[in-house]
Amino acid sequence: MRERYNVIIVGAGPAGLMAAWRTAEKGLKVLIIEKKTTVCEVLRTTGNAFRNMNPINGEYLTLDKKRDKAVVHFHNSKFDLEYTGRLLDIYDSYSFSNAGYCMRMTRKDRPMSYTFNTRALYQDLKNKAEEVGAIFMTGTIAMGAENLKRGVRVQSKKENKVLWLEADRVIAADGLHSRMVEAMGLNKDREFYVKGPVFETTFEGVEFPYPIGVSSMRGRGMTEGRDGFIFLYPSVEEENAYSVIVQTKFPAHQGPKIIDYFTKESRCAPWFKNARPISRSAAMVTLRSPLVTPYIDKVLFIGDAPAYGETLVAGAIRCGYHAADAVYKELSGEKGFEEYRDFWTTNFEYVKNPNKRADYTRILLLYGYLSEDELDFLYKLAEERGPVEQSGGIDPSNEYTAAHRVIDYFMSFPEVKGELLNKLKVIKSADVQTIMEKRKWKE
Repeated sequence: MRERYNVIIVGAGPAGLMAAWRTAEKGLKVLIIEKKTTVCEVLRTTGNAFRNMNPINGEYLTLDKKRDKAVVHFHNSKFDLEYTGRLLDIYDSYSFSNAGYCMRMTRKDRPMSYTFNTRALYQDLKNKAEEVGAIFMTGTIAMGAENLKRGVRVQSKKENKVLWLEADRVIAADGLHSRMVEAMGLNKDREFYVKGPVFETTFEGVEFPYPIGVSSMRGRGMTEGRDGFIFLYPSVEEENAYSVIVQTKFPAHQGPKIIDYFTKESRCAPWFKNARPISRSAAMVTLRSPLVTPYIDKVLFIGDAPAYGETLVAGAIRCGYHAADAVYKELSGEKGFEEYRDFWTTNFEYVKNPNKRADYTRILLLYGYLSEDELDFLYKLAEERGPVEQSGGIDPSNEYTAAHRVIDYFMSFPEVKGELLNKLKVIKSADVQTIMEKRKWKE
């Protein structure tokens, strides 16, 4: 007789692992299907920071450090998560223009964020899930699902063998390029915006000449004339380790070339004179309009799978937490998936509001529509004014507000006038279609 589960979870990222832990903790029989052979291996480039008192998508976090662990508090969702890996306290962020001018944001009263180790986070979640009985099937690709009168059949493939697995409900948490969403036909009505590769190389022995912080670099002098954004993130993998992340366009092979040039020949190359690469990862980022109803019959889509862009790690964990409640309620005869839809549409602002999608990606237009000379001019003015000091309680800056805050700051300079001022006004008011069109026109 074929084994049957209460819930099959597709994908063992932060959303899937949290959902596995929570559903198994509720006494359900849980199977997690993961295409990697090692669950905690990190192959995909991803953000790795817990934001401190910095709300986004209906949630804000704080963190308490203990002797051998930290406790992350999800205040609005009212749950805590233990993390046993290393952390770095981040008090500063930097943006560098092509000519090397630096706009710096800083806090003195508390960290802006805490950089964590993704492998350690995954291991903590996996351990919790296994402790309460969740079963992992690795090296397995979920090809799609079929809703039945009683439950769901998941078609999967392991070692070139097709398997059919059955469950009462399915949670699809297989990421931004969800095979499950595509296989079940839900992408056909989603508007496609843009797609591009991201590459990451982590180096140890980096001699960053500023207090530890997160950085972004703009300009063709940083990329050898290639089109791309560079981000520099502190890494917990080794001492003085930083991850160089490049978001670029096709052809994808230019991404590693940008990293090579940035670390060996750009004005920032001296920071890497004694550094060596210790790990690499990559990702493909696609922006589509989000699914307003993130389920079809007995299959629920969570995390990045139904999202516009990404839900970020903390957001994905939160999706997994609420998805577990939804499945448990469904199997108890309640409308759990409808409740999850309400959570999804109410908290993740870009789901129902196209203006929030524009805000989420507005920063692309700020750095893609202005010329390098204009950005150098603005960054020079910012550098002359010194660091922007942040203080107080909850910080409202996030992906939705960051571009507006930077634009407002630039527009406050008396030296900014004429065509440059008008360009900033265009960027500030652009809708998502205009952002994508102007970025394509620039390209």
